[in-house]
Amino acid sequence: MNIPPGLIETPALLRTGITTDSIHRKFRAGELVRVRRGYYVETSRWLEAKPWDRFAWSLAAASRAVPGLILCRETAAFAMGIPVLRTPTHVECITAASSRSGRGRPTLSVLGQSPAARKIRQEGGFPLRFHLGKERNPDMVGGYACSALVQTVLDLAFTSRLSQSLVVADGAAREMWKQGRLDLHGSLMDVDGIAIAVRGNQNASARRRAEVALSLATPLSESAGESYSRAAFHYLGFQQPELQHRFTDANGFIGRADFWWPPSSGRRGVVGEFDGKGKYLDAELRNGATPEEVLYKEKLREDRIRALGFGFVRWGWPHVENPERLRRKLLQGGLSPARDAGRIPWNLPRPG
Repeated sequence: MNIPPGLIETPALLRTGITTDSIHRKFRAGELVRVRRGYYVETSRWLEAKPWDRFAWSLAAASRAVPGLILCRETAAFAMGIPVLRTPTHVECITAASSRSGRGRPTLSVLGQSPAARKIRQEGGFPLRFHLGKERNPDMVGGYACSALVQTVLDLAFTSRLSQSLVVADGAAREMWKQGRLDLHGSLMDVDGIAIAVRGNQNASARRRAEVALSLATPLSESAGESYSRAAFHYLGFQQPELQHRFTDANGFIGRADFWWPPSSGRRGVVGEFDGKGKYLDAELRNGATPEEVLYKEKLREDRIRALGFGFVRWGWPHVENPERLRRKLLQGGLSPARDAGRIPWNLPRPG
């Protein structure tokens, strides 16, 4: 996890002999947000920042200020650089003391009655949330103590909705594939210790949730949007597609598709694409091309695939957030559910 620029650390300043008087004056004037005692961000910078940057500042401040803090669940995944469905609402960590479990006191503070100060107080920060458990051998990742990767994935699979847990599980599967611990076409249930841990859980509903998420998890899913879509396919009862399928025509290689449902029982093959904004707006993902150039190339690629006689369906975050809209898209593309829709609650907001 990269900490965005802007976090002011008074302990580091004091070690260099610099006084913190000016920081305290700015805080009293409402020019600084105190994330946690000793850690500040400029008020204007905090307001302009994305939610995940605010969370990264809060996570860094908590990890440096609280001795022995061990991160867990989505917070641990975030610190490891594994995608999460949405910006966590709390800095989640482990405690061995039952008296300490639960939500910690908010630490975010900004003084004054300016519109900016009132807005920040209304939105709030990211307090600690302690989960009862033990972690004897945490992973150290970039200076953060985190529950081990396998344990992080298991914790989420047992306790979270499929839409949440599959995003992290797919990201963990990609990481384990890079480490040589998982075959490219394997699932997390193939990883040593995971199947045993799932079978050993005494809670039947938690065990079923974990079996679904960890059986579906694969290194081939390349983004949070793709994983979120796959959770929606399961919820809606649609067959899971092949991932990253390569297409060619008489002129050669066309490209890879996010999702591919091969022809079956008289139904033509259907290609599915998840369109996140990043594909068009993120300069790094565009590789130097303009948004218009990316859009034009996508249109040419789609036309070549359609010319092969296949259906083509595109969707984005709003369709997955409201699965009924995604269901209509898939039906219009020529797909039919393979089974009845599930009964998984589906009310997670769009990732922050």
